[in-house]
Amino acid sequence: MPQAAPATERREPKGIPLGGAVSLEWKLPLLMTALLAAGLAAMLAFTYVTLRSRAETIVRNRLSSAVAQVAGGAAASMAQRAQAMHAVAADSAVARVLRAHGAGESVRDAELRTARAALQGLLLERDTDPVELWDADRRVVAFTGAGPAVGPRIAPADAAWAAGPADSVRIGPLHAAGERVRFWLLAPVLDGGRRLGFVARPLHVGSPPGALQMLRDFVGEEFTLYTRNADGSFWASAPGRAAARPARRDSTARGVTYVRPGVGRLIAAEAPVAGTPWVMVLESPESWIVQRPRTTIRQMALVSLVIVALGTALAWTAGRRLARPLSALTAAAEGVARGRYDTPVAGRGRDEVGRLAASFDAMARQVDAARRELEGRVADAQRARAEAEHARAEAELASRAKSDFLAVMSHELRTPLNAIGGYTQLLEMGLHGPVTEAQKQALERIQASQAHLLALIDDLLSFARIDAGQVQYALADVPLDETLAELEALIAPQVAAVGLRFQLVPCGPGVAARADRDKLRQLLLNLLANALKYTPAGGSVRVECEVDERQVRVHVRDTGTGIRAERLPYIFEPFVQGERALNRPDEGVGLGLAISRELARGMGGELTVESRVGHGSTFTVTLPRAGAESAVPDAQEPASAASRI
Repeated sequence: MPQAAPATERREPKGIPLGGAVSLEWKLPLLMTALLAAGLAAMLAFTYVTLRSRAETIVRNRLSSAVAQVAGGAAASMAQRAQAMHAVAADSAVARVLRAHGAGESVRDAELRTARAALQGLLLERDTDPVELWDADRRVVAFTGAGPAVGPRIAPADAAWAAGPADSVRIGPLHAAGERVRFWLLAPVLDGGRRLGFVARPLHVGSPPGALQMLRDFVGEEFTLYTRNADGSFWASAPGRAAARPARRDSTARGVTYVRPGVGRLIAAEAPVAGTPWVMVLESPESWIVQRPRTTIRQMALVSLVIVALGTALAWTAGRRLARPLSALTAAAEGVARGRYDTPVAGRGRDEVGRLAASFDAMARQVDAARRELEGRVADAQRARAEAEHARAEAELASRAKSDFLAVMSHELRTPLNAIGGYTQLLEMGLHGPVTEAQKQALERIQASQAHLLALIDDLLSFARIDAGQVQYALADVPLDETLAELEALIAPQVAAVGLRFQLVPCGPGVAARADRDKLRQLLLNLLANALKYTPAGGSVRVECEVDERQVRVHVRDTGTGIRAERLPYIFEPFVQGERALNRPDEGVGLGLAISRELARGMGGELTVESRVGHGSTFTVTLPRAGAESAVPDAQEPASAASRI
């Protein structure tokens, strides 16, 4: 390559980024350090979340197991007490005392002592709560101990927990009794299915000495044991003191969580006590649970800081060694970007950077050669484009000349043809003398030929106007049934003359298309004329509609000769006919279908065809339905260039 530029052009203070931006020598170490720090931070965060989730799961499992055992023990104890009370309530002496009391009779001392002895059997050595015998109105008939219980009493007939089988022992909800927590046990005394009264016993909530410590040793966590009513109306903490209710209770798929003022969130486990309206609750502070994961994360964070420091030093050394040759390569690339291909890049060694420098040097040479070649090709392309533009302009000029020629010639031909028609009518009327039968037939043939020529000229004029973009469309809502009925009246003589069957299927009341009424009539007349022309005598022509929310489709079906499949793609082109034959000289110049398709497209629709040789053809006009959104040009503007042939 040419000689390199002077080295003084690339000298800059060492370590200063080129152009005021942060250089790769700084970016690479900083990026590597940031990635290392981000990776370690993400690892610490993931580890903390995992450890915390694991710790919470372990605590929940331990609390759930412990509270289930506590609830089971409480249920077993209550079942034993209920069984004992049921046995006392079934004692005949207790029933006799209540029966005599209910009848207003005096109770004998011997029976009363027997009943008290039965009640006394419910007391254990450490029990201090009395056992009472109530009548049906909750009046104390007999009791054991120092005296009847004081404080809140339960109405068996009114309490919600009294519902159930009449002979079952009921265990009441927890409530405060002074500084302690108490509940009632009621065993109904029955006589032939009739309830005489109750054996009632108030019991205070408590726990055996050392039970909490044993439970704590079993769980291995810091916790608080509560007993609450199932409806949450009253809470008691071990060993039997009233406790405040939590501020909030949350239940998720992981378990139950409570929030207590001054404590925060607590991980909890609940277990109902079978046969009672109570729920046992074990709570452990979340702050205590996350303490160990946080300690572990702090230790890991210190190790991570050391790793980041070592990684930063290594990244700085490796990054600078890698970035310096890349900086030189970048300078050469900037020269290439400015159009200088003469800056050599000297790579050292056979490593990746050295091979990259050699490849870049070769690439610069190839780019320079390709640039010169491309400049030559661009010049050639520009010349070719200018020639193409000139050719296109000449083609458009020729097309306009063709359209003008067709319009002028068609207009000039109409005048002598109209004169021929007029003179023919005068001769036929006998104004110039008598006309023989042979002469009359000749005049009729002249009139038919004149009408045919006028039709051809009209097609040429229509084609010329469409081709020149001079056709305007007055779009409106056109009722289809009305338009089709008008067409049926117009073609009825032709149908009768050629011996065909014509059937018009109404579209339905209210069905309208968004179209130009006159051009739609012209389009459909062209299609019907084609159908009559190519359908032999004895055949049929059928017109029917198909409607949906956005479009209407008018089908013109015939049972004529049909069109070969290889000609279908060309029948809508100008001056092309479906099946031209020498024995049909009056078929026209092949503009009817071309004009019809352009009229359909100018109204925002389309004209399509399906045909089978020997079975007939179906031409379908598709138009926007009245009221549906359409992409049709404005009604008073000429058709766009897209609608030209």
